[in-house]
Amino acid sequence: MTLIIIIFFISILLAFGMLSFRAWEIKTSRVQIPENNKSSLPKISFRHLEKNMLYLTKYIVQGILFIFAKYWFIITTKIRKWFNSKWPKINSYFRNKKEEEQNTSYRHSFFKKAILESKAKIRNIREKVKEEIGEKTEEERFNENKIEE
Repeated sequence: MTLIIIIFFISILLAFGMLSFRAWEIKTSRVQIPENNKSSLPKISFRHLEKNMLYLTKYIVQGILFIFAKYWFIITTKIRKWFNSKWPKINSYFRNKKEEEQNTSYRHSFFKKAILESKAKIRNIREKVKEEIGEKTEEERFNENKIEE
């Protein structure tokens, strides 16, 4: 901690020294005009900056959503597993209905693509959590019930 404080004070002193030297150069008219007037910064268009910010925002939001989704699925699968072990007859009344996905032939917008990517990644996270916890899918349970009968 003390090392960080020492480095901070040294950097403050160096910055003050650089500013005072530049002020002295300006005061005594010893400023040298650079021969090359090209700016060292590349020209970045607003559209390029906007695009980069959109992608950065997308990855930050997706990261937060994926962390939330992962722990949500872990909690729900553990509760569902516990509920099934405690009350199997009641649990047999509740079934998950799979939604049919629609195939679209038009081009999706940026936000629609981000949402579709997020849904696919969340689906993968759900499958990984089910594999880790060892929950059986409805198809496996249905196949086991057929074999038992």
